[in-house]
Amino acid sequence: IVVFDAWSASNISLYGYPRQTTPHLDQLADRAVIYHNHTAGGHFTSPGTASLLMGTLPWTHRAFNFYPTLDQAQNNIFHAFNQYHRFAYTHNPLADHQLKQFLDDLDGFESWEKLYFEYNQMLHLFAGDQDIASVSWDRAMQSQEDGFAYSLYLTRIYEKYKAKKLERYLDLFPRGVPNSERQAYFTLEDGIDWLSNLAQSVSQPFLGYCHFFPPHAPFHTREEFMHTFQHDGFSPPEKPEHIFTNSSSKYADRQRRWYDEFILYVDAEFDRLYQQLDSSGILENTWLVLTSDHGEMFERDIWGHSEPVFYQPIIHIPLVIFPPGAQQRVDVYDRTSAIDVLPTLLKVTGHEIPAWSEGLVLPPFGMDIARSGRDITSVQVEKIVDGQVGAASAMIVRDHYKVTWLFGHEEMGEGQEIIELYDLENDPEELDNLYSRQTALADELVGVLRSKMAELNRTYR
Repeated sequence: IVVFDAWSASNISLYGYPRQTTPHLDQLADRAVIYHNHTAGGHFTSPGTASLLMGTLPWTHRAFNFYPTLDQAQNNIFHAFNQYHRFAYTHNPLADHQLKQFLDDLDGFESWEKLYFEYNQMLHLFAGDQDIASVSWDRAMQSQEDGFAYSLYLTRIYEKYKAKKLERYLDLFPRGVPNSERQAYFTLEDGIDWLSNLAQSVSQPFLGYCHFFPPHAPFHTREEFMHTFQHDGFSPPEKPEHIFTNSSSKYADRQRRWYDEFILYVDAEFDRLYQQLDSSGILENTWLVLTSDHGEMFERDIWGHSEPVFYQPIIHIPLVIFPPGAQQRVDVYDRTSAIDVLPTLLKVTGHEIPAWSEGLVLPPFGMDIARSGRDITSVQVEKIVDGQVGAASAMIVRDHYKVTWLFGHEEMGEGQEIIELYDLENDPEELDNLYSRQTALADELVGVLRSKMAELNRTYR
């Protein structure tokens, strides 16, 4: 399983995006199963990763904060494949925190620092408290143009040391060396080489999970991809602002373009991984899964994925499965969820699917989804008050209708809620809120979410 962080299907040419952001993947798709309506488990790393690895939705695993203690952590994909050699790695410290809760079910695990060539050493010293680690590093080491650091000397020494380490990469990455926004620097090339070598050397059968940081911000692409889309004339549709607007539209087009150019880097490096695995013979008997934990927003003056919304750019993610030895493309348009990956991999490898899995076997490997007529849901809880959910955002998709329900957020005013209804088939850009015209349908779907929220409340008592 290969995950690229914050990778929205809305910005992938394989899924119809006007910019050709994935030329290599577009060609590799001739050997793959392409899922066109695949939904993340949540709108940021914690719920998205937990849903993929545990086969359950946030209502169950409750990975609502940055460093959650997962409910029923023993119910995970590595435990389900306990006869295999199992290894895992992630660039992302949030996902790393989750993987460490699965250590009893891992034969090989590398901490996130493994594939960084420079990083904040305080994250090692305060491994149990990432916030303290970041603050302590900033205060002791990080000089500011208009401020000062606690240390008069260490800051200058460190800046010279870091500049020297980064110097040899600057020609390759003129916008800056790829990093995790935590003074931690890496190259995707190193990660791809490491994974390729490991996959060819571990004992078989194996289950591997590798979660890379690109195309997550900052969007520092490789030199050859810079300016690819600068004068292409592409202009996305204008959309109304939202109460969670967090950025200026002044920079939205540039950020989207840089993101799209960063995806070119991801596409090229995934192709290199695929070619190495293919030439080694690994793919003759190995299922290769390509996906993401969540997407990214560049609309409604919302940039990123930190706001509690469930618009398609955040929740619609890629899923491409390469069956062993496949030479034919299959396109699947059923609505699928991140929780479906776990039971599907168990099914195709001849394992029993555990009762705790909430996912269904993906087509064409099973008919469960086609028969189910199920709803796709997700939730993000922002605040608990007196043992009850005080602020949350929730989403439900039934057929081609999608409802989002927000309540309790300070930006909305006390006692207020927001309900939006979109027809994803006829309005994929979510421009026409149908709530006032199809109130009965919207209220029916919100009723499902209210029932699930009431059930969630009972678990907090």
